[in-house]
Amino acid sequence: MDNLKEICARIKDLREFSDYSPEEFAGKLNIDVEEYLDYEEGRKNISIGKIYEIANVLMIEPVVLLTGEEPDNNECAIVYKGKAKEITRYDGYSFLALNGGFINPALEPMMVTIKQGILPEMVKHPGNEFNYVLEGMLRVVVNEKDYYLSEGDCVYFNAELPHAQIAMTPIAKFLTVLQKI
Repeated sequence: MDNLKEICARIKDLREFSDYSPEEFAGKLNIDVEEYLDYEEGRKNISIGKIYEIANVLMIEPVVLLTGEEPDNNECAIVYKGKAKEITRYDGYSFLALNGGFINPALEPMMVTIKQGILPEMVKHPGNEFNYVLEGMLRVVVNEKDYYLSEGDCVYFNAELPHAQIAMTPIAKFLTVLQKI
């Protein structure tokens, strides 16, 4: 997972640039230093919620951690077909970043592809989240309740509750929009 290694390296570089020790940074994230170092060294996958927390502590846009690119547009951002930046979080889970480098976006749209058999960890993050199924079937777990969605179905929920999306078909694709707070 080259993307994970790149994300971890960016986190470490930005933490060091911000003059935080691993212990101080872990404290800012309300986790123990061992867990933080597992993230920073790539031994443990970093949830999207945790990436948002890290970006918040560093006072940067999450896209900087995910892609290494600074947002550069505050008027209008276009993402043409085939031009979205693909982020592979881990084998069987990837997404396309669809905000087109918009500076300080209020929403984070992503096209997510999950393979069947991948059981992502439950995550939570500030704001609300919207998922719209484009292909296949998806099981969305929100606060220990299961919702089964097919192509054309959608769900809107409080993202501060533990949640996860699981493919119920060989491949499930869905549009997700995260509200930034």
